[in-house]
Amino acid sequence: MSGLGLDTANRSQGFEPIPAGTTCVLVMKIKPGNTGIDGLCKRSSKGDSEGLDVEYIVKGDEYDKRKLYAFHLLDGVTSGHAKAGEITRSLLRAIYEAVHAIDPGDSSPEAISRRASASLADFNGATFLAELGIERGGAKPDGGSYPDKNIITKVLRPGDKNYQKLDQPPTAPIERSTPPTTNTTNGSPAMAPTAIAKPTWAE
Repeated sequence: MSGLGLDTANRSQGFEPIPAGTTCVLVMKIKPGNTGIDGLCKRSSKGDSEGLDVEYIVKGDEYDKRKLYAFHLLDGVTSGHAKAGEITRSLLRAIYEAVHAIDPGDSSPEAISRRASASLADFNGATFLAELGIERGGAKPDGGSYPDKNIITKVLRPGDKNYQKLDQPPTAPIERSTPPTTNTTNGSPAMAPTAIAKPTWAE
């Protein structure tokens, strides 16, 4: 075959979202930044919030290798940021419990200790079952709408129908595009990004 063969390529651009209610295996991949918790978060363009940039890869079945993209906000200056941070931590707790087969209702000292010891780096490669939904695309500033996209609506945990404790991949280092820890001129430690400063009205 010579050339690109565009005449035989699919006419549609991209994919339609995976149908809402579909349960599939997801593999979590962190796209690291250089600030916040564990130095893995990214700062928003406004500089008033930060969170975890994540790619979820579908594993197996008819949607194998499809990807979901999400920015999970963890910290910020407004009450809305705080609420989003609570939602993110609830999702991360569910993923952690799914991966480690911890019953969400288990309040034993061992279960509490395991949850408390979790770090963001632990989630890189996390493999779990989740139910997907569809988030409708919002309006574009110049007219039209952004495309619809899949979101996680439920992580299956112990006690949920169809829950399975899945095999986890070997621990792999997180691929950082820009190491944040050294000064390029003299090799000394670089200054970490400053903490998000709350405006006086938000205190």
